[in-house]
Amino acid sequence: MKKNLLLLIILLPLFSINTKAQEIFSKNGYPEHFIAGALISATTSYFVFKKTDNKLVAAIVGIATASAIGLFKEYIDPLWLNGNRTLKDFQYTALGGVIGASIVIPLKKRKPKKDLALLF
Repeated sequence: MKKNLLLLIILLPLFSINTKAQEIFSKNGYPEHFIAGALISATTSYFVFKKTDNKLVAAIVGIATASAIGLFKEYIDPLWLNGNRTLKDFQYTALGGVIGASIVIPLKKRKPKKDLALLF
């Protein structure tokens, strides 16, 4: 009973405060570019690491993939999407790529399986 009352005392003011949160999507599109770069790079880095077992190669390929896709998107922006090219969009995509590629840092290398024929 005391825990519930204490929880109510702590949480009630939090729900009664009028707050204004920062928007996730901006009119400039920078968070979207950052998130897209991070997702592309993280996915690419993860699969390259699983294939090669090399963290450096996986990170480089992930960053390069996110940067190349960001550069391609900025190239086609005025042609197909009726937008305009901006360096900041590319920079945010590449920065997201760098952050996304860091997913390979905590991954562990696979231990080679011992051949059963050599054990006997």
